[in-house]
Amino acid sequence: MDSPGRVFSRYFSVTAVKNITIGGVMIPQLFVPPVMFVGMLLTLWAWKCFWIIVMQDRLMYMSWMPPFSRSENMEDYEIECRPVRWEESYFRSLDGTKLAICIGTIPQGDFSPPLLPPPLQQRKRHVVVCYFQGNGGSMPPRLPILSTVLRALSSTPSSPNAPPTEYTLVALSYRGYWKSSGRASQIGLERDAQAFLDWVAETYSTPDTDLKVVLWGHSLGSAVVSHTTPTYLNRLTSTEGGTPDHLLSGIVLETPSTSTKDILKNLYPQRWLPYRYLWPFLWNNWSSAAAITRIARWRDDAPDERRQPPAILLLIADQDEMIPSTAADELERLCRQHGLDAERKSVAGALHTEAVLKREGRETLLAFIRRVTQN
Repeated sequence: MDSPGRVFSRYFSVTAVKNITIGGVMIPQLFVPPVMFVGMLLTLWAWKCFWIIVMQDRLMYMSWMPPFSRSENMEDYEIECRPVRWEESYFRSLDGTKLAICIGTIPQGDFSPPLLPPPLQQRKRHVVVCYFQGNGGSMPPRLPILSTVLRALSSTPSSPNAPPTEYTLVALSYRGYWKSSGRASQIGLERDAQAFLDWVAETYSTPDTDLKVVLWGHSLGSAVVSHTTPTYLNRLTSTEGGTPDHLLSGIVLETPSTSTKDILKNLYPQRWLPYRYLWPFLWNNWSSAAAITRIARWRDDAPDERRQPPAILLLIADQDEMIPSTAADELERLCRQHGLDAERKSVAGALHTEAVLKREGRETLLAFIRRVTQN
């Protein structure tokens, strides 16, 4: 029978610390657990970074959220939209992708302002507001608020010396969204936006109509609008020569960001997290700040033509939980620096999706559209 001392030494004896080789490096046994823990943590971080990069299209263009959003129907919102009538239509993008759009109008007599006497009705004005949605969901749930804007515009009485004005609101569903085919990407969305404006010009331009086009983008849509504007202006002036009459009258950037890089930093403000440093690996590089500079460059490239860039409205949600107010500060500074016609409105108490839902923001939007389409 073993003595108590021998039993104790058998189970509680102190042995010498041995070294363990990991990856060719000698590590004392004492440090193995923390090294493995840190290694696992770094591996998990690297794994998440990898999937953020690989899946960035799915994370940025959330057409699948909320579930079943692509099966939404306009008819489900018909009562909320009255008297606005919405029509579903389709056209092709520059690369042939089939795109869906919603066309909102108010039939004459349902909600129309008083018309001028017949002798003065020579050339009518047609204001087309092109709406570009944010990155989540589909278009039908947005139709009620768009209808509110269209109703308010159409109920505006015409001034005595102004031609009769018709308002139409057309909303684009990007590729991969709602009933549009294809998969969303920055290059694809830029092509869709150019084709959309071409379709608007072909559909609504007539010899007896003074066409006014206003672009309105929310969140991701504001980035699409800002990128689309200088590209479209350059296309028009290069293909038609000089300055065509149907240039854009104004653009509305609702809750805009400066760039994808800044959004990443805002989502991950902690400097010790690696995710905020992934921007060099992004292929979705939206930058409204760079686009504003391109708009000014389009104007300055031909000073003899006296090109007039569209007016800009920065519509900001005061309590935006996604985009910091510093983004609007930077965009406003750039507009002032380049001498662009820009105004900024911060809507008190509004969250990221509420700038136009609030009366203050909606009235600012309406006043801007009326102002830029009067001339």
